[in-house]
Amino acid sequence: MSVNKTNWLWILFGITIALYIISMIICPWFEGNGDWEYVQATWYSWQSFNAGVLLFFSSIVALKITIYSENEQRKRNFLAARAFLPEAFSELTTYLKLSTDLLKEAWQKTKDKSKTPLTTKVPSLPASYKEIFAKLIGYAEPDVGNHLVLILVRLQVHDSRINTLSRNFYENSTNENSTTIILPQNIISYFYCLAELQVLINKTFRYARGLEEFDNSDLIWSDYLNVYHLLDIAPDEFDDLEGFTKRAIEN
Repeated sequence: MSVNKTNWLWILFGITIALYIISMIICPWFEGNGDWEYVQATWYSWQSFNAGVLLFFSSIVALKITIYSENEQRKRNFLAARAFLPEAFSELTTYLKLSTDLLKEAWQKTKDKSKTPLTTKVPSLPASYKEIFAKLIGYAEPDVGNHLVLILVRLQVHDSRINTLSRNFYENSTNENSTTIILPQNIISYFYCLAELQVLINKTFRYARGLEEFDNSDLIWSDYLNVYHLLDIAPDEFDDLEGFTKRAIEN
């Protein structure tokens, strides 16, 4: 296991203490053949240095106590914020299921070459998840924080895409001169990105509930397949969705 920078600092501090004890206690004791007065005389000669060293050691101990207290407070804040994460994930899962309905209709209309507007409304992103994520990212370990940031970024991209998709269908139907072309291949990629979001959420659900350690392993095909089933998406009904997903995972 790698030793981080903080641990190295404490190792150097321990070495410094050991050298000080050897220099100020062990060596004078042996040099004076056990003469206590010789040891005291050595300390007296170096009293200014000893005072400075003791002050330095006291500062290090105080720093250690402060760091420990701050870390404990951060852990408590993190656990308090994490308690709201399962609810946020449930709301996002509902949002993604509604997004799936919109993509399914868009897919069917592109296959039928229909230019009529989508009847499925664009779902609204839940309001509470941003505040919960922001608190957790501030308190969490880097790998957890980065994972939540990734979900945030993917959510913003997904929301922008489905809004644009729905708007393009409307503009195509109301504007005879519209040149916007909606291809099935685009919607295939939207299905994949939606599934990726749900996979990232699913991999964090049990951790959010405090049931297991954070899972930062690579995403695999079975993760996506489970999500496709959860969202009622049959990959073989959407052209090359399975192949597209597997190629994206490999890349």
